Amino acid sequence: MILIRRGFYLIAGFTFPGFWMIHASSYGAIVYQPIQHFFHTSAVGWPSLITATLIYLTAMGCFEACWRLLKNARP
Repeated sequence: MILIRRGFYLIAGFTFPGFWMIHASSYGAIVYQPIQHFFHTSAVGWPSLITATLIYLTAMGCFEACWRLLKNARP
């Protein structure tokens, strides 16, 4: 079971740069546009990095919560 957890984090670590590039190329731009408007910038790099990081952290948080629920469900 620990292999599943390590595999998830390994895959997440290796896929993050690709996800950030896709996210920065206007896929899901609605997510980082409020940051652009708030700071009055047309830059795409750092606002998309912030939101891509938040998306990945949310996914990891959900995975970790499910993992701990499954771990505690067994006697």
